[in-house]
This record gives sequence, structure tokens and C-alpha cells, in this order.
Amino acid sequence: MEPTDDNSGGTGQQADSRTDDEYWRQQAEASQDAVRRLTARLRGRDDRIALLEVAFSRTMIMHHVWAAHLERKLERLRQPDPASHGRGLPPEHGHESGVAVRLPHLTRTLQALFDVMQEYWSEWDPDRPPKSSTVARAIDEKLGLKGQANGEASRSAQTFAAALRPDSVNEADGRHR
Repeated sequence: MEPTDDNSGGTGQQADSRTDDEYWRQQAEASQDAVRRLTARLRGRDDRIALLEVAFSRTMIMHHVWAAHLERKLERLRQPDPASHGRGLPPEHGHESGVAVRLPHLTRTLQALFDVMQEYWSEWDPDRPPKSSTVARAIDEKLGLKGQANGEASRSAQTFAAALRPDSVNEADGRHR
């Protein structure tokens, strides 16, 4: 037996279809809300990941900078820089400023020459440099050498005095061209 009233069967389907439409609309809205929430969470995580990448980059850069700084410092300790103005010279040399030189040994002659160089050339007036003859006589005195018969310093002391003379003084007065 089939019902003969078409209205009763049709309203039931319309009600079911409205219920189904409403159900799927609510499901779609719930899904869109879930997608929005997850998207916002992913953006937040992406922002945190970007901040972590920046922090890691900065840490890595600082590590490399610090490592390079320590390597340069160790290198300076191993091989003193000529422009270090005497830093690195052992205290027994007695020179507060000047050029640091690493020597396998120090002879009395070299020590005397360094002392004379320190005395005459550490604080000299560029307009009035020490005379070579004065420096040569000081070398004779330090080394116990005899001067020449004519009163000049020994030839060895004159040679040492010329070696101690700064290049800038030699260039300015035209010597050794």
C-alpha cells in the first residue's frame, strides 16, 4: 500500500533537506573556523620559528666573531706585531716602548745597541735629530771600543750608529741614496 496523499510525503523530504542543508552549513562553518584557528596557530609558529632563526644566526655570528678575536689575540701573543710599541718584550729588556722583536738570544752587543737606540731615538725632535757622531761615541762607550786617533768614534760604532738611524731621517737629509 502506498499513500495516496502526496503532500504528506513531500513535506517530510523538504524538512529533511532543510535539516541536511543546515547540518552541512554548520559543518562547513565549523570547518572554516577550524581552518582559521589552525592558520592563525601556524602563523604564530612561523613567527616564532623566524625569531629562533634570527637568534641562531646571531649566536652563530657572535661565535665566529669571538673565535676570530681569540685567534687574533693568540696570534699576537705568539708573534708580536712590529707596531706593538714594545708590548711583548720580556721585562728584563727594560724598554717600555718601541718595536717588539723575537730573537733566539740577546748578546751584550745587541743589548748595548738597543739601549743606545732607546736613549737617543725614543723621544727625538724631528727638527733636531741626534748627531750620528754623538750616537757613535755613546756606542763606543757602551761597548768599550776605542775611538779613532783623529778623535772620531770607531768605525764599528759609526756603522752601528748609521744602522740605528731611522729611515725617515736618512731620507730627509739625503743620506744613503
